[in-house]
Amino acid sequence: MMRRSHKKSRNGCLECKKRHIKCDETRPQCINCTTVQRECRYSTPWAGAERSPSHRSASPQVSPPGHDLTPTALPAAFPGLHPLATGEEPHSSVDMVHMELLHHYLTDPVLHIAPSSSLREVMMANGLREPYVMHSLLALSAHHLSVIRPGQEVFYRTLATQLQTRALSLFNSIDVSLLGDSAEKRVPVFVFSSVLGFHALCDSLTYRDPDFDSAFARFMGYLRIHRGLHSVMHGYWDELRKTELKHIFNEIVPRWYHFDNVEGRECDEIRERIRSLGLDAEEAEATQKAIDLIQSVFDAKPRPEDRAYVLCTWAAMLQRPFVRMLEAARPEALAVLAYFFLAMHHCRSAWMIGGAGQHLLTLLANHFRGGEWYAWVETPYRVLQDLLIQLAPAPSPPAIDESCTVPMARDFVITRPHEADAPRIAEIHLAAMDSNPLLHAQFPTPESLESLQQFLRAYTAEQLQNAASGVFVARDPDTGLIAGFMKWDSPSHPEDVKLESGDLRYLEGCRREFLDGYAALATEAKSRCFGDEPCYRLNFVCTDPGYQGEGAGSLLTRKVLEMAAADGLPVYLESTEVAVQLYTKLGFQVLDGFEMSIPRAGSAELSEVYRELCMVWRPPSK
Repeated sequence: MMRRSHKKSRNGCLECKKRHIKCDETRPQCINCTTVQRECRYSTPWAGAERSPSHRSASPQVSPPGHDLTPTALPAAFPGLHPLATGEEPHSSVDMVHMELLHHYLTDPVLHIAPSSSLREVMMANGLREPYVMHSLLALSAHHLSVIRPGQEVFYRTLATQLQTRALSLFNSIDVSLLGDSAEKRVPVFVFSSVLGFHALCDSLTYRDPDFDSAFARFMGYLRIHRGLHSVMHGYWDELRKTELKHIFNEIVPRWYHFDNVEGRECDEIRERIRSLGLDAEEAEATQKAIDLIQSVFDAKPRPEDRAYVLCTWAAMLQRPFVRMLEAARPEALAVLAYFFLAMHHCRSAWMIGGAGQHLLTLLANHFRGGEWYAWVETPYRVLQDLLIQLAPAPSPPAIDESCTVPMARDFVITRPHEADAPRIAEIHLAAMDSNPLLHAQFPTPESLESLQQFLRAYTAEQLQNAASGVFVARDPDTGLIAGFMKWDSPSHPEDVKLESGDLRYLEGCRREFLDGYAALATEAKSRCFGDEPCYRLNFVCTDPGYQGEGAGSLLTRKVLEMAAADGLPVYLESTEVAVQLYTKLGFQVLDGFEMSIPRAGSAELSEVYRELCMVWRPPSK
């Protein structure tokens, strides 16, 4: 039987071409392939220049973990993220993982970068029309899940990278000439650029670089990505005000920014310093505009919960002369950035920010420390330190005797322990830490806590085999019973491996993500505070609850302070908030801090913020 002839088309799917049958060219799957349940594939993302970009397949492309994406250079704000090579085909079908991401995006109000339901509807409508927008929204959803589900962080971060990679590939394949002079056709491009910039910010704030140069390079990579929408939208801003985006231009932006009626005083000092420089008119105006935008974050009109939205639009609102000053890393521009980082710290409750503002401002202050420009950032850095101290609540009972510098101490005998003391030290360790919520996040079951105690016995016994180990105990002079212990290290007594980074991570029942997360934050904080400067470090100061308030911990700490003073070295520690005032009375000062989200006891939700402050004691100058 002869096959009926048909008009040939270059735009049909590959399966119909192979079978020499007419293809109706429906995408993502033609009717022929849908009917016989074949995989439908096309040789191009969409057919021909005469078709609109909206004809492209909306099927998300997710490569399996470990898939080697063809590399193309991108700014450092997206480490490991590269667009796919031109010409790769979006063959992959939608699966239940994508459905989970879409459901999460639609139902979790914390995730949205659009502060109103009408804007979220606009974003979703454009996502359904344009696959590059949908991929970007799903990538953002995956990134959020990587934050709130630390046990699956690697899976969702990889997924977010792959989805954003695919979004960039699809976006880069657009024939811009098809947009013509239509502002309406640029709406999805605007939405995509906004989501891409927001995702770039989230990604850059995930990292904790050890020095300011690295952190600044990463931040500038984000800023260039976020400002990419200016090149796409150049000449069309006024027309966009008449599109479905009119709500954001005509209502939300005026609501957030009140440049003619600045109320807050947080940025007054930097304004005056900038005026004193005598910048040319263009740079002076652009810099003052950047400061106004930062003040808008502090003011957070009309609602404090809008603060994070205002912060996340800062990069896009900057004027070009100030951006050039940042790109040249001019110190006056970096000083303005210090106030932006302080404003970021005010937004720390937002899921994508956390402790990033504190980290970046501390790095910047250390970058300027000792130079003439340090005075420019000293005020925001001092405000940050004051905020950290204010966040520390008063210690819980038993109360400290205010009539003396530290709690009244019994005549405890401070000695080095014997190997046979290891079980008692392990017992005190768990008893003293029982009120610490992080311990129960790391070891959530009675079985895991029992495993921890057995581990601590063996671990401490191995430590005590070394006569020079950094362990002291306070013994009750009447009974000989150990009332408390302290573990420390120093340049002459280095700790081989931090406890949370060692074999403890492999105990059955432990939540390794909270051990790893804490160890990483603590290491980063110490690096920020000291760099390579030698110091003593207090790792644990634990007292049996039965001896609490009798001065055992203070005597143990004083012992190390005496040794550090003899060596002329500072002493560093990370303190829970309840112990800050006690260490302050011993002469310690707050330098920095860090926080992490953990679950409450009996819950899987990351609903509690655990915080520690970094403190230093320095020997008196001779």
